[in-house]
Amino acid sequence: MYVLLVLFSISIIISGCNDVEKKTTSEQERDPVLIEESQFGLDPSGGTFYRYSEIKNIGTYEIGPLTANIETAEAVKGSFKDDYESYNVNANETIEMINFHIQFELNKDIEDVSFNQEHIHLKTNTGEKIDTPHELLSSVVSASILKSPKNNNESYLRQFSFPLQESTLQDIKKVTLIIDAPLDSKGEPLGEDLEVEVNF
Repeated sequence: MYVLLVLFSISIIISGCNDVEKKTTSEQERDPVLIEESQFGLDPSGGTFYRYSEIKNIGTYEIGPLTANIETAEAVKGSFKDDYESYNVNANETIEMINFHIQFELNKDIEDVSFNQEHIHLKTNTGEKIDTPHELLSSVVSASILKSPKNNNESYLRQFSFPLQESTLQDIKKVTLIIDAPLDSKGEPLGEDLEVEVNF
């Protein structure tokens, strides 16, 4: 009986150690990482930004004549070195945001199409809704770029940033990216709107 009791006690101790190890590993995975290089300006040249989590290879989706390859979603926190008054950004003011890196292409030869960054929205699990990506932090996308991407000096890949106003990164467990379908010259949608859920 004594031997069984000792073995049972050892089993509980080992199990407890494993739980601590799992918890420590999980916490380490969520440690922020300094962004040292970014093609979108979130690097030491513009300020100090940390990536708290990153989800890669989310998927490729068809939205009417548009193909959206969602490469990455990331949770980022940091601040700029300088003021950008026209964008309501102050130097050293902490910004918490969800960024998406998306590659857009037309999947058919079409002239009558209208699409830009105002077609892209975000909802969070906290109920916060962000109607459009932040103008300063986000890339521009337009029908002309989509029609002739190889003739543009800009990369195919675009960043769309959604600064949180009513939530913090700690609150965010899930977000829903919403992309409205492109429109024709009469304002009619060329396909179904897209909603993609991403778990952080």
